[in-house]
Amino acid sequence: MKRKILTVLFILGIAVLALNASRGNDELKRMGIFLSNFTELGMYDIDIDTVEDADLIRFGIGHNVINNPKSTLKRCNLRDCEYGSSLMSGAAVAASVRKYFDLEVRHKNVLGHSPEAGYDGDNYHFNARDWHEDTVYYAEVQNVRQGRGFVQMDGELYNIKRKSDRPAYFVAKAKPYRYNGKNTWAILSLTTEWK
Repeated sequence: MKRKILTVLFILGIAVLALNASRGNDELKRMGIFLSNFTELGMYDIDIDTVEDADLIRFGIGHNVINNPKSTLKRCNLRDCEYGSSLMSGAAVAASVRKYFDLEVRHKNVLGHSPEAGYDGDNYHFNARDWHEDTVYYAEVQNVRQGRGFVQMDGELYNIKRKSDRPAYFVAKAKPYRYNGKNTWAILSLTTEWK
């Protein structure tokens, strides 16, 4: 009887360890997806203390062009669409910035270097094709360290088309917080070191 109880306890212990390992892998994947929202747009170095509104706006537009085109991307119906044939509401851009940076954005034109977007007081006008990178790198989180009020994640970037192409290491810090009732993170910093 004692042997059966020990065997059952041993099997239960292995099952609990496997479940915790699975949760750990799921959490690493979620963190990688979170960071890939930045790297897929070519944002490899971020510092929340020095990020500019133009960068936040470019992120908000680019994130939605790539990840939410059906719900956020519209066609400009004006006769002369000065900044491009696509448009997106300022509210959609602000929501993405709030979700990933936990910041409020000051809406304005983002001109001077590509990609550009004009702001008409309600919507951003731009060319959607300008927001796609030629080579897209995703983040694979390999290590996590809990800090005081933040989590540090580090790992490697990999080419989405060829996972063996791993050109850089990264270190990121993010603060855990709730957005729309869900636990997530807001980026604090991302530093990339190319191999």
